[in-house]
Amino acid sequence: MKTRSLLVVLSTFLLWMISCKEPIIDEGVLPFIVPTSVDADGGTWRTIILKSAADITVPQPVAVTSDAYKKEFSDVKNGVLAATPEQNTAVNYWAAGGTIRWNQIARQLVAKYNLAPGYDYATGQTTSADAGNPYAGPPFAARVYALLSVAQYDALVVAWRAKYQYNRPSLEQQGVVARIPILDVPSYPSEDAAIAEASCQLLAYLFPNELNWLKAKATEHKQSRLWAGGNVPSDIKAGEDLGATLVAKVIDRAKSDRFSAALDQTNSWQTTLAKAPYDQKWKSTELPERAPILPLAGKVKTWYDSTAIVRAAPAVPPATTSATFQKALSEVRDIASSRTRDQWSIASYWDNGPGTYSLSGLWNFLVEDLSRQEGQNELRTARTYALLNRAMQDATTASWQTMYTYFVPRPSQIDPTIKTSTAIPNTPGYVADRAAVSTAAATVLAYLFPDEATRLNAQATEAAISGLYSGTQFRFDTEEGAKLGSTIGQLAITGAKADGAK
Repeated sequence: MKTRSLLVVLSTFLLWMISCKEPIIDEGVLPFIVPTSVDADGGTWRTIILKSAADITVPQPVAVTSDAYKKEFSDVKNGVLAATPEQNTAVNYWAAGGTIRWNQIARQLVAKYNLAPGYDYATGQTTSADAGNPYAGPPFAARVYALLSVAQYDALVVAWRAKYQYNRPSLEQQGVVARIPILDVPSYPSEDAAIAEASCQLLAYLFPNELNWLKAKATEHKQSRLWAGGNVPSDIKAGEDLGATLVAKVIDRAKSDRFSAALDQTNSWQTTLAKAPYDQKWKSTELPERAPILPLAGKVKTWYDSTAIVRAAPAVPPATTSATFQKALSEVRDIASSRTRDQWSIASYWDNGPGTYSLSGLWNFLVEDLSRQEGQNELRTARTYALLNRAMQDATTASWQTMYTYFVPRPSQIDPTIKTSTAIPNTPGYVADRAAVSTAAATVLAYLFPDEATRLNAQATEAAISGLYSGTQFRFDTEEGAKLGSTIGQLAITGAKADGAK
């Protein structure tokens, strides 16, 4: 009887979980970020979408001696003392860093929507993902993180410029004892409000069915600054307005980045497959056989020098009849037949398939501790994410372009006796996108966090080789992918050296 009751409870719980409409955000309790610098010159840093921070005008605030300011200041000061437990919980949640928290939210949304489109058995066609339910596979995921990071970064550069243009003193300087550590920068406009508004609108554009939930998170984020004693309402309003103005420009860029054609609704990839210069071509190993993942994602507009990325295109892969290919196949076969526990573990860790926040999301997760340990403020954290995520999206785009040029088969397609330790991605194998993305990520992060370079490069090497361990990639897939990622990472570093941040 007890067993039956337990099953009923578990079944009810599972049904409740499945019925939840909102993604579950549970990244644990994070420590407050204590920045080591304020980056007072941040308003002069080079922007990405804007020509400069001066492109958006933030209106001059009323004087702190005005009656209007005195009233809102008094309300906030008194409100800090009267904050409820629920408000304090929100304050502590967002005090971990608005840039990081919205990145976490983006990762959870990617994981929620990282499910392949359905399959219509009657017609034999893959059902298309509609705008409200996008397929957040690797190319879409990388794009989400890049667009979000760019919106946050440009919004914060504008905010920093206005802060030091108007120099409204922080509330702490005016005697407010805040509930959390507050960065010692001018309070107007609120950087948190700028992050919240830009992040909310950008993610709502990408995940329109989540609009109401995202609005609620943004409202809580902004209100938390009042409850914490970090800003007055006019600070919040100015940050909100500049965030809204900025994100509209980022969304305009997204509308013209050619991603809308990536799903290839007309199946033009089949014509490309027929013309592909390779002797034995990839085919889907899924049952039933499906169209590949976003076959035109290699046509998406890149963030860094597109000419340099084209020049870095991997060489023609070895023919299946060549000695080089046969040697590579033999290596996969040998590993698959005697896979070690460590190889199993590495293959699993870097797999990041459906239902996860994708490989690019994993690297975003790994940045959190680096940013916190370095004591980065919101602006510098946003710069880190913007450099990283643009490089990873470009690496993904370049990988997809190569995949759908050659249509190189996966090892188990050539030799069905090869048993993989993970699911076989529904894409051609050459080049390995996890090698390209991870090498690009580690290259950028090693530049930004030089003390961690050895560890980061080791992680990228492990990520690259993980496909070989799982039996889903050849060594030449990973080696050429890593070369491609390294080139793109260096392009990002070139940009970082010229953006004005010291």
